[in-house]
Amino acid sequence: MSNLIDGRALAKVHEERLAKKIKLLGQKPKVVSILIGDDPASVLYTNLKQKKAEELGIEFAPIRFLVDEDFDKVAGKIREFNGDPSVNGIMVQLPIPDKFLKDHDWTELPHLITPEKDVDGLVPGSPFLSATARAVISILEDENVEVSGKKAVVIGRSDLVGKPVAEKLKEMGAEVEVVHRSTPEPTKICDQADILISAAGSPKLVRSDRVKEGAVVIDVGTSELDGKIVGDVDFEEVAPKASKITPSPGGVGPMTVISLMENVVESVTRRN
Repeated sequence: MSNLIDGRALAKVHEERLAKKIKLLGQKPKVVSILIGDDPASVLYTNLKQKKAEELGIEFAPIRFLVDEDFDKVAGKIREFNGDPSVNGIMVQLPIPDKFLKDHDWTELPHLITPEKDVDGLVPGSPFLSATARAVISILEDENVEVSGKKAVVIGRSDLVGKPVAEKLKEMGAEVEVVHRSTPEPTKICDQADILISAAGSPKLVRSDRVKEGAVVIDVGTSELDGKIVGDVDFEEVAPKASKITPSPGGVGPMTVISLMENVVESVTRRN
């Protein structure tokens, strides 16, 4: 399929480029990943990040806490890493279990991270895009998608993906509209988009009637449906109309981990 965007192939190119950059740094980047509890998806994602980091030559330090750990103890650990010059990046694996948070808001821990070490892009004033948002923008750039002057529609307004992607597209010169659950007549908005990015986490939300002929479609969503991982986009319906389209899985996902590692390396170069 000529219009298919192969996220795995793009990630491989980024990985090779980043490995060369790390060798030229003159130091081994170090990132700390804090995991609270034993949610299987969080454990899996942490393991994937560790594997990729070590392949690239990045020191990855996983720090695990039980869900009944004291909040202040974890907060203190983050402050300790903030002051450690050997640590270039700090991550808190999301979601944080409610049992651990109790009366605390989930944002409290990530917001303790000093912005220069916030490689997940969660802290106000952070110089980094979240890994998924960076992955989306990188895909558009790698595929030579013209953004300036185009109409882009982002489905979903999460702090991790929807909002930062929308802001970055505006910076790049696109006319951007964000669609969410309360948006009236979303189909009329979506089917005008030259670039349609869906990050709603709702399986097969985007069908062919929401897609303009020749649109670029980026599917960020991942959900389980009938025992399979699927995206927000009904791929079989939408692919014939799209000029370019990412599959899910196999599109944005592979680019997300390498985008995170790019943030880690950038945290080193910003300090040097």
